[in-house]
Amino acid sequence: MTREGKFLFGAVVGSGMTAQAADSAGADYLLALNAGRFRVQGASSLTSYLPVRPANDWVFEFAEREILGRCKAPVFAGLSVSDPQLDIGALVDQTRSLGFAGVCNFPPTSLLDGRIATVLAREGLGFARELELVRTATDRGMRALAHVSSNQEAHAMLEAGATIICVNIGFTGGSTGVTTRWSVEGAAAQIDRILAGVPSNVDKLCIGGPITSPEEALAVTRISHAQGYIAGSTLDRFPLEQTLRDVAYSFKAISRLAAMEATSDEASTALVGSSRVMQDIRQRLADLADSDFPVLIQGETGTGKTLAARVLHGGSRLARRAPVIVDCPSLTQDAGSTLLLGTATARGALEQANGGTVILEDIATLEAIHQGQLLRFVDEGVVQRIGEIGPRQVKTRIIATSSAPLRQSETFRRDLYFRLAAEEITLPPLRDRPDDIPELAVHFGRQFMMGETPRFSNAALRLLLEHDWPGNLRELRNVVRRAVSAADGKTVSQRHLPFLRANPTIPQKTPEAPHEPPQTERDWIADALVRNGFHRARTAQEIGMSTRTLYSKIKKYRLQS
Repeated sequence: MTREGKFLFGAVVGSGMTAQAADSAGADYLLALNAGRFRVQGASSLTSYLPVRPANDWVFEFAEREILGRCKAPVFAGLSVSDPQLDIGALVDQTRSLGFAGVCNFPPTSLLDGRIATVLAREGLGFARELELVRTATDRGMRALAHVSSNQEAHAMLEAGATIICVNIGFTGGSTGVTTRWSVEGAAAQIDRILAGVPSNVDKLCIGGPITSPEEALAVTRISHAQGYIAGSTLDRFPLEQTLRDVAYSFKAISRLAAMEATSDEASTALVGSSRVMQDIRQRLADLADSDFPVLIQGETGTGKTLAARVLHGGSRLARRAPVIVDCPSLTQDAGSTLLLGTATARGALEQANGGTVILEDIATLEAIHQGQLLRFVDEGVVQRIGEIGPRQVKTRIIATSSAPLRQSETFRRDLYFRLAAEEITLPPLRDRPDDIPELAVHFGRQFMMGETPRFSNAALRLLLEHDWPGNLRELRNVVRRAVSAADGKTVSQRHLPFLRANPTIPQKTPEAPHEPPQTERDWIADALVRNGFHRARTAQEIGMSTRTLYSKIKKYRLQS
């Protein structure tokens, strides 16, 4: 990256609030574009191509009123020059007199396809006019940021005087009303092709396409020659939409409690939650119930993977027999083979499940030798007990669960992964379905109140909704247990959840000891051990984990005190 490795960041802004927020965060460039203004009003960036109102006058109007003179970062005016009656020299002079630091060609005609682009090019109103804009601006002492979509355009803009090249790979995909054909890797390769031959003293940026997060922007700059990113929809639309959606979910979830009735059927419902994602997961489990294919269920710890596996088995024709459950973290290298395959005098887990289902919990922790044994079983349908010469035919359905993403695992065999993931289901973390939290709280409360329906104050529900739940359903279940016990039959209020108030979603940082919420299963278990003075039975009870599994996790993560 240029500037001694600094990541260059530009922000498309359509309002003073967005501009000042980006400026205070340290943006290197601010681009006042009509697309940004349209997004503030709830429209797609594509609207910037429509003759809704004079584009340049609109940019001047909102930038002068809300942005110029209020931000430290240089502000570039996004100018449209496809009008044949437009005097480009006069336009540049007006831009400079208003206090803009530079210009950029927006919306770029190179993003148009088909007949319109052909007509504009033939009439000299397309890219040729944008080159004239850049050339005029640089001749008059202004900076120029050029949006380009090809290597030829990039070099033409450099010859015209542009000092910043921004590769535009199309409008941002997602909830903007458009789609993108690029993957992050594909976008990076395209950016490199467009930037070929661009000298090192030129700032090289990218915008649009599949990039909708800082992590994706950083990934693109690491695998391409782009040195930074210009955030458009990613900055001034996505976060606002997500915030409004979360707030709306919260209100919807709170109001729904009044209509919930205490029924024994609901209290026993597996995978509780009325959110669309949970409805889809329950339907998918029902669809896969009678399939013979292996199923891999993935998700963070505490999201209900084993419960989902039991539901899958329970809906199948094999449900007449209880599933055999194998706790993979507890399989040591020495004893694991015996537990899986058996001995000359005793059946192992795979053979015990013959004619039924075996559920392999946390399969990512399997030792390499056991992965090989399981691979042979999946491929050949045979088990060779330890100490025996001949194999035994066994027909068992495998349902595996994993807290770690197996596809990215460096220790799990790829060939085994592809066999186990004939069908794959991913359970969402609780923080990604906040509208289910009140329903789950009531569900768990009924379990601890012998079928009676607990009541939660709005303040208590707000605490539950704001918490980030690193332990997911296990953590929520134990929080509800503690809260209803403290309430002793009365309404659960904010004062019954002091442990949540002490650990809010947004950590209260202090210079002496900044607190961050647990980010991994290891952190979550370590925090619980510390809170309980490394008393393992109390820790296991708090986080909803069996003592045996907790011991295995402590050994796995080397958390001995």
